[in-house]
Amino acid sequence: MEHTSEFLDLVGACAQFVASAGRIVPGLRGQNYTDDEKATVQRNVARVRAAADWIEGAVATGQVTPEEGLARLLAGE
Repeated sequence: MEHTSEFLDLVGACAQFVASAGRIVPGLRGQNYTDDEKATVQRNVARVRAAADWIEGAVATGQVTPEEGLARLLAGE
């Protein structure tokens, strides 16, 4: 089976994210976070969700250019 380097990089990035989350999240038990810290995590999780949706759409449709709102979200705006 042949795959482009972009495909392999994308699959690897997804696997790395899942592995990192699996390693980090269990260590959060018993931690107390400020409202600002919680908001920071929530903003970043929203960026992750948006990126995952963009990936799914790009693979399904071939459209790889992010919409304006998505581009701003991914840029952290």
